[in-house]
Amino acid sequence: MIKKHDRFQFEVKLRYDLGRRQKKDRYKVETYFFLPSNLDISESTYTKKQFYRDLLLYIRFKTPEFSLQSLTDPGNSESPLNRLSAKIENFQLDPSKDNLKSLDYEIRLFGCVLKSSLRDHRGLIKKVFRRLIDSKSDKLLIFEVIKLVNDFVSETRSIAFRFRSFHKRLNSLINLPKSLYSTYVFTDEYISLLIEWRSLQVLKLLESMSEHSQLRPVTNDLVTFIQEEVNYRRAIKYPSVLIENSDNELFLFRFSVLKKFVAHVLHLSVRTVEEGKGIEQFALALAAGVAMIFATAVAFYYQKNYGTLSLSFFTALVISYMFKDRIKALFQSYLQKTLSHTMFDKSTNIYDPNAGSKIGICRESVQFVKENRVDPSVLRLRNRDHITEIENNWQSEKIIYYVREITFFTKKFLKTQSRKNALTDIMRFNIRNFLLKMDEPDTKLLYLKEGRAKQIIATQVYHVNMVIKLSSRNNVRYERIRLVLTQNGIKRIEPVAVTDK
Repeated sequence: MIKKHDRFQFEVKLRYDLGRRQKKDRYKVETYFFLPSNLDISESTYTKKQFYRDLLLYIRFKTPEFSLQSLTDPGNSESPLNRLSAKIENFQLDPSKDNLKSLDYEIRLFGCVLKSSLRDHRGLIKKVFRRLIDSKSDKLLIFEVIKLVNDFVSETRSIAFRFRSFHKRLNSLINLPKSLYSTYVFTDEYISLLIEWRSLQVLKLLESMSEHSQLRPVTNDLVTFIQEEVNYRRAIKYPSVLIENSDNELFLFRFSVLKKFVAHVLHLSVRTVEEGKGIEQFALALAAGVAMIFATAVAFYYQKNYGTLSLSFFTALVISYMFKDRIKALFQSYLQKTLSHTMFDKSTNIYDPNAGSKIGICRESVQFVKENRVDPSVLRLRNRDHITEIENNWQSEKIIYYVREITFFTKKFLKTQSRKNALTDIMRFNIRNFLLKMDEPDTKLLYLKEGRAKQIIATQVYHVNMVIKLSSRNNVRYERIRLVLTQNGIKRIEPVAVTDK
């Protein structure tokens, strides 16, 4: 899945399913950027260091999936709310560091799960709304909307009440650390903001269908529910309340910080090292050795024929030194380029933040490649037309090839995990460096209207095509995406084609 993160960044999110019967799971993600020549992006203007600076990667556990109803089901032993209740009891009996860590984890995991559950339920409501718009006034669909919204309000209210009921139990703990209490309070504020945000999104949907009088009672219930959450934060003195005629800097800042604080529980720890440094240094030394062999051979030859104190020998030494320098530089450049095609730039070890054990490794490399080195299936999917060729002055586009190979030690990792069976890989990329040579986005044009020349504004856009190839144990998937860019950033992202092999 690819989406626009902001004006200058897009985000690619991939899911890696982990097979419980597999010892290891391997995935390979290959991303091709097809860049128009008029952007002037090439090996000399855009280095590997710049690419990796524009790239942000993180891998996290996929949020365990729960419906709103299952979160409060007392018979669901996997529910974070039921687990949280049990963890409080365990900590009360044994306030050890392990139990403290486990309790902190369960509190924050609940915040992540609720975010996912609210999103999914709102998605169900939105789907029914789309069908309702198409069918105009289908009574069954109206009743389905009413039921879904009623469930949203009642279940979410119960979930919030249940989580907040733990406040007294936590306060009664004798050895409760301040850090754990802070985790609970921050998560409470976060879920209140989440509930308000998702509820307002549902309210917008209801307002768009205000002509249906049957929806008014449930709309009023939802408004009351939203106001309850706002009043709750005011009563507790949480500072995250929106204020009219203000820039609401504090609100946005706290929401962002709380989101990261809670979500961090799913993020995997990583340690990155550069790959192949030893081999690269050996190659550079080998190039220096070859150059020295040339210079020494010339010196031996002229010394044997002309002696050590002759002008000819002196001239030969100077010339051989000059060529030695060039041979060394050329050979080193050749070896570095050859190694860049066969070796990865860096390697990242992935760790389970809770157990501390190594659960995988990610290796990355990036380089400019020529068309004859591109996967033929990728080129077919790219599918250039004559307009593209004209734009590039009948020259090939510049192609950046970025590859990641990811290996997970699945069997070892999943032995201790009952609620996690997938990982999410998020790649965020900043396109600012692609915009440096672009023309101004707004162009004034003239057109004929009612016998007069009128002025109109047109937008100058540039197309950067991407093809992502995801290879797993059972499948190879290709996806082509078009980034429509202007000097002001990303105008839109267009999914073009998807193929599976």
